[in-house]
Amino acid sequence: MSDLLIEIGCEELPAGSVLPLAEHLAASLSSVLQQSKLCTAEAEVFATPRRIAVRFAKVGDKQADTVVEKKGPAKASAFKEGVPTKALEGFMRGAGVTVDQLTTIDTPKGEWMVVSQTQKGKALVDVLAEALPNAIKTMPMPRRMRWGAQAHEFIRPVVWLLALHGSKTLPLSVLGLSASNKSWGHRFHAPEPQVIDQPSNYEAILESAFVMADPAERRAHIVKSVQAEAMRLGGTPVMDEELVDEVTALVEWPVALAGKFDEEFLEIPKEALIQTMQENQRYFALLDDKGNLMPAFITVANIESVNKATVIDGNERVIRPRFADTMFFWNQDKQQPLSAHEAQLSRLLFQEKLGSVADKVSRMGVLGAWLADQLGVDKAHVALATSLCKCDLNTEIVKELAKMQGICGRYYATRDGHPEPVAEAMEQHYFPKQAGGKLPEGSVSQIVSLSDKTDTLVGIFGLGMKPTGAKDPFALRRASLGIVRIIVEQKLDIDLVDLLDTSVQSYGDILDSPDKADMLAYIVERMRGYLVDQGFAPDAIDAVLAKGIYRPQDIVSRLQAMQQFRQTDAAVSLAAASKRIGNMLKKVETPVPETVDTALLAEDAETKLYSRVSDVSQVIAKNIEDKDYASAMNLTASLRDDVDAFFDQVMVMADDTALRDNRLALLSQVNALCCGTAELSLLKPATASS
Repeated sequence: MSDLLIEIGCEELPAGSVLPLAEHLAASLSSVLQQSKLCTAEAEVFATPRRIAVRFAKVGDKQADTVVEKKGPAKASAFKEGVPTKALEGFMRGAGVTVDQLTTIDTPKGEWMVVSQTQKGKALVDVLAEALPNAIKTMPMPRRMRWGAQAHEFIRPVVWLLALHGSKTLPLSVLGLSASNKSWGHRFHAPEPQVIDQPSNYEAILESAFVMADPAERRAHIVKSVQAEAMRLGGTPVMDEELVDEVTALVEWPVALAGKFDEEFLEIPKEALIQTMQENQRYFALLDDKGNLMPAFITVANIESVNKATVIDGNERVIRPRFADTMFFWNQDKQQPLSAHEAQLSRLLFQEKLGSVADKVSRMGVLGAWLADQLGVDKAHVALATSLCKCDLNTEIVKELAKMQGICGRYYATRDGHPEPVAEAMEQHYFPKQAGGKLPEGSVSQIVSLSDKTDTLVGIFGLGMKPTGAKDPFALRRASLGIVRIIVEQKLDIDLVDLLDTSVQSYGDILDSPDKADMLAYIVERMRGYLVDQGFAPDAIDAVLAKGIYRPQDIVSRLQAMQQFRQTDAAVSLAAASKRIGNMLKKVETPVPETVDTALLAEDAETKLYSRVSDVSQVIAKNIEDKDYASAMNLTASLRDDVDAFFDQVMVMADDTALRDNRLALLSQVNALCCGTAELSLLKPATASS
């Protein structure tokens, strides 16, 4: 058994395709080799802008032969007077055997004719000859191209093919190329062919030819080199993970170089400069020890230049006009206050049937005022923040750099002298921007964020445009989860039903019979998933939601109490009792009395239970009113022994109707106490004590 190496060499691949193509090749060939029982090792993946490659350890050169048993007709129908029947003749003809090669086997249905044949194992080269074209055919490519006069297609022209098993070159052909044992080094430093004598020497040979083939090693080298250059300049690099991945896919021999730009550009918001450096030039920005942007950057070249100063100068000259454009936009925007853009919001379309961005802002103002009343927040600040929060969409910088929306608003609001809570809301009302992202911190920011997200959700749902499958053009899933996270994690006492009602009312007659229940169910579905991710048990969540309470913060408080309750011995018993009581009450056709007649308490067990219920009922009610659910559940747990004794000693469904109804009334009160915090009957017995 020897190592196997397959490499496909190309013209420069798009950065976003380098690793996905290599990983697909590895997964496809790994599946085939394992199914063929030629290899059990995981694939090693190599990828650069000019190559994708995979290596497998200890791959066999041929499959083992296997014995295959083919079953023919039953012996009873295989011969007639000692002569093979047509059924047996057809079987022998298909299997290519004669009568003397047949045997019989016993089965529950009698004897059957069979033949055992040896199936020759395929050679590795034959397995790969079939698997490699299929792997290439199914590779994820946004668009395929042809080159030259050939009909072959790939994302970029394919230049070479390497296929090596041990020291042996495999005679494979694909995409019009025949495999060899040659790879190619760096385009400029080592453009000549590189002979790979063994798959195990692949990385070392290529590294001597100025190619770091291992993407993980190359990525680590880039990070280390950038950090070293930053340290030399006394700064810290902005190591955006996506940027690091992209740069890793753009170079084969990374060399970090530091450049500078004019300090006058630091007047521009640093986020705009960082975005320009990252997205347009793939540069790493530098921050000083106070978090301020430094007039410097680090670029990663794909060449070990003998004249680094020339390379650095070229990069500095490229970034200068881009920053000059951004400076122009910044100066243009400085000529008027942020509020001057408010009138133009009527020209920006939010949604065809829901009106302009100005209409949206107006509705947000209604919802924001209601939220301010609910949370005791300065309404004037909320109104001002809401009126300004979308104004930067009309600024020149945001038109040029869309990701600056909100960020520019914060800078402009601060420049105009608006209160800090208002200024921070310009940016933070877009939070969270992704799953698990940062939440708005200030109360004004939280209210504007909730208003924005709720207005979008209600409007789009009101038009019947609920997300389906992977299609969610208005990011309603993210908006719903954002609403839940803001309310829960920032501990806001807000009822989702009231929130949606107020938003629907702000739309006036624009929405035709909006389905508020559907909107609520959508948010609750997101909330349920969020709560599961937070570690709450699904059945406990269902038990709390069954109470019909739609205050997320209150729901979490109840779940926290349920977690403590489930650690007690009483949890399983009371959950079973609640379910049993519920089933009993469902079977009763006549109304159960609301009060218990103490004169009808005939058994000691029911007298004691009634006494305990009387002792704790008002206390539990007060605990729930005060949202002290932990204390309520602790008292509920104390009922366990009396409830168990009641069911052990008392016949509930007595023949005497008065006794039966009185006992059912008592149990109804018990169940109400047990289910004050959550519907205990929905707890699953198997996990109730976990």
